[in-house]
Amino acid sequence: MVEASAWLIFLSAIFATYIWRFAAVMISHRIEPNHPIFEWFTCLAYGIIAALVARTLVFPMGILQEIPLWQRLFSMVFAFLGFYLLGKRLWVGILFGEFAFLLLIWFHGFFWEG
Repeated sequence: MVEASAWLIFLSAIFATYIWRFAAVMISHRIEPNHPIFEWFTCLAYGIIAALVARTLVFPMGILQEIPLWQRLFSMVFAFLGFYLLGKRLWVGILFGEFAFLLLIWFHGFFWEG
């Protein structure tokens, strides 16, 4: 009896998952990928990511709280400059931001904390 219940639960989970995939395949030919609603969702997703990054930089938790705000913001500005000035490559912006952040932390620790 227990084995039959397990199979019933398993098959119910499969049905609940795949029925929606089947429905999506059936209606996907009618969806226009360049519709304004998809652009809106894309903008919404980018806005949420930007808000989370800003929140992490301005109101950090954990060990990042020990780094002064001006160092975190300077690193962000440096990352944006690297990104925009060198061809809008994401990896360049990330490297510039990380380099500035690590350099400021090292410089601050070397000269101010002795």
